[in-house]
Amino acid sequence: MAASQDVNFYASVDKNPVSTDDSFTYKVTLENGRGNVQLPQLNDFRVLFGPSKSSSYRIINNRQTSSLTVSYTLRPVKTGKFTIGQAKVDVDGTTYTSEEIEVEVVKGSSTHAQQPSNKRGSQSSSSAQNENIILTIALNKRKAYIGEQVIATYTLLTRYQNLDVGEMNFPSLNGFWKEKLKDEKASWESDYEFIDGVPYRKAILKQQVLFPQRSGEIQIDPMEISCVADRSFFRAGTELAVKSNSPKIEISKLPTPAPAGFNGAVGDFNYSAKVNRDKLSANESFTLDILITGSGNLTLLDAPEIKFPADFEVYDPETKDRINVSSAGLRGSRSFQFLAIPRYAGEYEIPEIEFTYFNPTSKKYITKSAGPFAFDVTGSDGTIPSSAEMNRAKNRVTQSASEIRYIITDPGKLSDSGSGFYSTSKFYATMGAPFVALIAFLIFRKRRETLESDYVGTKQRRANRKARKRLRDAEKALKAKDDKNFYAEIFKALYGYLGDKLNIPGSQLSKSIITEKLNRRNVKPETVADLIATLDTCEMARFASTSNKEQNSFYRDTVSLITKMESELSA
Repeated sequence: MAASQDVNFYASVDKNPVSTDDSFTYKVTLENGRGNVQLPQLNDFRVLFGPSKSSSYRIINNRQTSSLTVSYTLRPVKTGKFTIGQAKVDVDGTTYTSEEIEVEVVKGSSTHAQQPSNKRGSQSSSSAQNENIILTIALNKRKAYIGEQVIATYTLLTRYQNLDVGEMNFPSLNGFWKEKLKDEKASWESDYEFIDGVPYRKAILKQQVLFPQRSGEIQIDPMEISCVADRSFFRAGTELAVKSNSPKIEISKLPTPAPAGFNGAVGDFNYSAKVNRDKLSANESFTLDILITGSGNLTLLDAPEIKFPADFEVYDPETKDRINVSSAGLRGSRSFQFLAIPRYAGEYEIPEIEFTYFNPTSKKYITKSAGPFAFDVTGSDGTIPSSAEMNRAKNRVTQSASEIRYIITDPGKLSDSGSGFYSTSKFYATMGAPFVALIAFLIFRKRRETLESDYVGTKQRRANRKARKRLRDAEKALKAKDDKNFYAEIFKALYGYLGDKLNIPGSQLSKSIITEKLNRRNVKPETVADLIATLDTCEMARFASTSNKEQNSFYRDTVSLITKMESELSA
């Protein structure tokens, strides 16, 4: 079909395939234009009637539309596949051509002719009993990696002029993390879709961005809808139950071994980090901002691991999203802002911060870095809190008396030199105390550095704290009655906790692997069952509304579940 502005020109047939004992209609339609239509040769068919011409002119909402249709009634001469060539028309100096139509002719009567062959590949409909309505699930990829975004499109095609769509049951999509396009409204498109030359009205019911969470072949359950065709004031119409196809997609594991810093990011990203100041006084705060932009599984990304100096007090990062969900997938940015406070003067450095992601296009892991960041922290002006001062006192040798004393002119009662403070146990204890404190501080600092360098151990120790933060975000969504984000944050809290606690990379997080790991750690079977049921509820609840009372109960149960797992994993 060719078009220029409002001019449309196309050819169609009313059935395809067609039997040798049947006839069919071939039409050429010109919309919103005038011109002499040049028809193709029809030598492979017998012309029973035609050409016949019909025209129409309408004004709807102050918009004028017109159409001219030239049609033939044809009968096949023999079996096989035959091509009807292009039709042409000249409108105001512009030539428009229709597409060629391949007609398949089969033996027998019309009852033996099949529905249109539907060249939509994996989108073909399973509703073969009714060629006038087709429901499809189309995936933009047949193969993908774990974490790679896949676009699912749910499309309804029909030849009925009047179709009322009722209940729609979309597939549950187990094995995928789902993001629904925002502000989408299903409506009939103005242009027809042609299948083997047969025109269908088209409506996109919904689109989703899917992120596979496990490897292997995943078959998506069919979608089902109920509708009523040709209902009018005088007719009750025909009730129809339509079932879609059930497409398959092959999900591959990410290449191994993955880089040490990889945390499940899959897509095409840019990465940057910066601090708002590098010269400050002790107890003054600064911020470290990390920005990740691009397309991919942005909503599932966690902040990169950062090795702050031990003398810095660091708060949990604030996460901000500017993400657009469209038919092209997820695109936008996720940022993390850390607030940190150096407690003591000195020169410090935050080492280079790396961000690693897997690019499914190049099929390679890519590591980007920012930093290092050096800080010059000057001495405080007496504002160090007393608790900090007490801790810092371990590193100081305090002189309790002035260095020059006056000669004692009135000695009073004298005693033997051996009976004084010098050479007593108190003397040696006092002299040795600063050295003992210094050694204790060095041991403490060495242990702190060892713990910080233990990446896995650090993640495991922080797992519960990060989960609690996610749950606080879920509680905010609950109070705001934001169902989608409530269940999303619950899901992320559980997956993030388990990934950190069990040392499972984000790319390998799945219910089966989580269950296996928990069983190895001797977590009670009933606890594992509660966890899987909670994850399933999070996935299902995004498509089924629940009451606020149920959500409150679900939130309390999730908090209790994480507490129970923490206890059993630490046992």
